[in-house]
Amino acid sequence: MKYLISLLLLASCTSPSVMKLPSEPYQTAGTEQFFLPELPTWANGSLSANCARNVSVRYLDHGPMEKLHALDFVSRVELQTQFNRKWKQRYSSSTKVITPQEEAVLFLETLEQVKSGLKELRYPAQGAIHVVWWDQLKDRARAKPWLLNLANQGNPIVLVSLCTDDNGLDRWIEDQKLEELGLFTLGAESAGPYDLESGIKSGVVMPLAAFFPRERTTLWTVGHPPAEFPVGYNVRNVEE
Repeated sequence: MKYLISLLLLASCTSPSVMKLPSEPYQTAGTEQFFLPELPTWANGSLSANCARNVSVRYLDHGPMEKLHALDFVSRVELQTQFNRKWKQRYSSSTKVITPQEEAVLFLETLEQVKSGLKELRYPAQGAIHVVWWDQLKDRARAKPWLLNLANQGNPIVLVSLCTDDNGLDRWIEDQKLEELGLFTLGAESAGPYDLESGIKSGVVMPLAAFFPRERTTLWTVGHPPAEFPVGYNVRNVEE
């Protein structure tokens, strides 16, 4: 009898079916409430720039962030920007996989950094500034000499894109050998469906008004300014 009991115990200890424990269901950290649904691939682009974005932006839902964390508009844009940059960095790793747990941790880490005052979107706070719509300028033969001439005026220049992110803008600057100009950038990962008054729009809005006061900003475009840009700026055409 003792032998039979021992045999049964041994079988229970070695049987795969008995050893396999049920997996615990994933308990979310509640971070899903802070994001809007991801855009489908066909809608991830800009009609104004005639482009499909090379990055899938995770758009922040400003309502819960303002209500639960008391972040102002600039901080919310900063949070979305930093999270998307870090998210892409993780996704570009060899695994190409981010688990829901890892994404939640990444978001909460970024939130704490923004709350502590960490900023990546830093622009000159004084003096005149040139904001250049890069998407329609980049492929023009005279893009580089035009930027060099604009830089000679002595005011800082910001390249803004509705199609690519900060990394894409930096690569173009390196390819054109324009690093010495000290150009600033604002990529597609900073855009979203909210304006400065926290009103939600029917499409993506580039938050220029949060960083570039109209009274000291000149907006340079090729043709008409895109619908994603706020109105009221002093607009000049690159062809001038």
